[in-house]
Amino acid sequence: MATKTAGRTASAPAVRGCPEWCDGEHNPDGFGNFIHRGQTVLLGPPDSSAKPTHKEKSETPLLTAHVMLPAGPDFDEEPAAIVVDNADLWGPYAELDSLEQVDALLADLKTFTAAVQQMRGQLAAIEEQKS
Repeated sequence: MATKTAGRTASAPAVRGCPEWCDGEHNPDGFGNFIHRGQTVLLGPPDSSAKPTHKEKSETPLLTAHVMLPAGPDFDEEPAAIVVDNADLWGPYAELDSLEQVDALLADLKTFTAAVQQMRGQLAAIEEQKS
């Protein structure tokens, strides 16, 4: 699996007072509210793996994450969060707005990684038996 960062292509005007991590692209809602957004990190399968084909997407991200901070007159009290989703704009997502939630996700990722590492061992044993 590959992990990489992705840039955004939104064309909203820059907003004064951006946090250092903000990518400078904002999505205003027409009421003066917008969201600061950090670079998106993608986790996806290696290019050499079999995966479904999509008409418009050459990559199939399994997981994406970015930092988000609502801003503007109506959102000044909204907390910052790490948004985790599967790169589907209309699909399910999670907003992790506490360090405890982020730590729980990281613990789950470590468990997942350990399980995949065990499966790798099983795959290696299967491939060795073929030889």
